Amino acid sequence: MKRKGLVFKTIFILILCTLEVFSNNPVLKAGISKVDMTPTASVFMGGYDETCRTGPSDGVYGKIYIRSLVFDDGIRRLAIIVADIVDIPGERNQAIRDLIAAETDIPVQHILLGSAHNHAAPSLDSRNSESDWYQSFDNNVVKAVKAAIADLEPVKTGGGTGISHIGMNRRKRMEETVSYLTFDENNSSQSYGKYNTNTPVKIREMDGVYRLGANPEGSIDEEVGIMRIDKLSGEPKAVLVNYACHGTSLGGRNNTISPEWHGHMLEHIEKTMPGITGIFLPGAGGDINPRFVGGLDGYEDNLENTANLGYEIGKEVIRVLSGIHTTLPVNPAIKIVHEDITCPLKYDRVIRDFRTTTNDVPVTAVRIDDFVWVTFPGELFHEIGKKVKSATHARYPFLAGYCNGAMGYLPTQQAYSEGGYEPWTSRFAPVTEKIFLKETEKMLLKLY
Repeated sequence: MKRKGLVFKTIFILILCTLEVFSNNPVLKAGISKVDMTPTASVFMGGYDETCRTGPSDGVYGKIYIRSLVFDDGIRRLAIIVADIVDIPGERNQAIRDLIAAETDIPVQHILLGSAHNHAAPSLDSRNSESDWYQSFDNNVVKAVKAAIADLEPVKTGGGTGISHIGMNRRKRMEETVSYLTFDENNSSQSYGKYNTNTPVKIREMDGVYRLGANPEGSIDEEVGIMRIDKLSGEPKAVLVNYACHGTSLGGRNNTISPEWHGHMLEHIEKTMPGITGIFLPGAGGDINPRFVGGLDGYEDNLENTANLGYEIGKEVIRVLSGIHTTLPVNPAIKIVHEDITCPLKYDRVIRDFRTTTNDVPVTAVRIDDFVWVTFPGELFHEIGKKVKSATHARYPFLAGYCNGAMGYLPTQQAYSEGGYEPWTSRFAPVTEKIFLKETEKMLLKLY
């Protein structure tokens, strides 16, 4: 009897000691939420030129959300928010982040607000300004963050890496051809939209010219970055997925609202692993499209094919996710560095206004234990994204594109010599790649 009493007393003391250890050590908390923002009425969509999409949406195929993941280390908080739309313009982005800060006391520089770069979603432009969807957007973002804060609890984390080839390099090197097809049927077409004509002209392409299209021989960033977040009980709570690819499997001729491949990916994950909520961070996909794009290379828009593309990468996430062992973070402190990196503008922009020769690019780097996030307010080419991830020296690096602004493309210096859509539309001078990488590496050193 005395022996049993001694055993119980020993167990009791061990429990007290364990509780004391937990109370003295910092603990990472996490909360996640999603707010349905699927429009209930017809709205104008974003992502393609209005010459093809001449009218508003004609229906929906699946739900679109605002998703928020909040971390808390007991001293500071970090909010990650991703909306299933093409982008959030710079001024609107800043205004929403200011609103979140005022409503939650999370500092503005601790708020990462981005988009999934979904080209089959409503647009935050003046055409929708009178709609309920547009007018409720800001408050829905705040609602998502507050719901994630309310969901905060101590968590265990773990990381993993998968491989996916749903993406394909989109910088197509043309051959000598003469046809009736324009280089980008989603923006200007002789057979559809505003420039539809009964008397099409033949268009000549020359060998070596770069256009938008499928380039199966080109490189991509095939890495699927995964962060698993579990409750202390071991039950799955959240998953963060990072992959570099445009949300453009549905082209400019599609007028149906869709969550695109990434939304269907999260749908598959959440159905396969009950209790888990997902959030997608688009990576450096400036030169990567899905394997097929409606309106390009002879492909037609197909909502089911888009869903299947998402299920394909979703299965890879589940495969990796199932093998991740989560533990209490060894270093749960949230470390954040923010810098405005000054980058030079292209000559054609400078010649229009000599007073503005540079743009300040807001970049945030975050480290939590083995995980590091680096943001970019636009569309990085994948080679630059891979270099940034390598420079983090983290076990699990993530590049968060389309975050805290919408400054367009940052191609590699090599791409400027080749030409094509992205270098043409970019605001940045060719040397920007080197400047951006150099300054980002300096930032990352401050995380350690």
